[in-house]
Amino acid sequence: MFDEKGQLHTLEGVAAATILLLVIVYAIDATSMTPLTSSTSSLHVEYELRTLGQDVLNMMDYAEPGYNSALKNSILQWDGNEYIWNGSAYIIKGGTSPLTNSSLAAILVTTLARQGIAHNVAITFLDNGTPVSRNMIYNGDPSFSAVVVSRKIVLQNTDSNNPGNPIKDIDPSTNLYNVVDVKLILWRT
Repeated sequence: MFDEKGQLHTLEGVAAATILLLVIVYAIDATSMTPLTSSTSSLHVEYELRTLGQDVLNMMDYAEPGYNSALKNSILQWDGNEYIWNGSAYIIKGGTSPLTNSSLAAILVTTLARQGIAHNVAITFLDNGTPVSRNMIYNGDPSFSAVVVSRKIVLQNTDSNNPGNPIKDIDPSTNLYNVVDVKLILWRT
């Protein structure tokens, strides 16, 4: 028995396979990945940045009993100025004076700046019951894929505060001086 419709079925199969292949190629081409598209690799980078930032803040907030942490000391010694990275050091925005005696700056240079990771440090505290946010370190506007990690630091009246520090006592009748939220914003350039 000889079937003359066999060639027609074969031709239909080849046509259907070609159409499916074209649809798959079109779908892959239509969803091309660009550097600004959230992809699996960019999500992995964001996760790594979040972990690195949280590790930096955790490490800086550790202190032996009876001592202030390096993060707390950096906040207490802050003079209220905004600092920017000039490629080799943090300097006052619009000036040339470097940020000195800051363990926060030293850690950020070794862990972030030398690896090409852009970062900002924003400080939020209460002033007359109103939250105030100030940039301690500002290196530009974060990208769309930036990550934010934060740490709260409790300041007491017994902590020695820099006279130029903008953080004020929220209640002189208690030992609580202020609560500071330190935000570290990280992104790849």
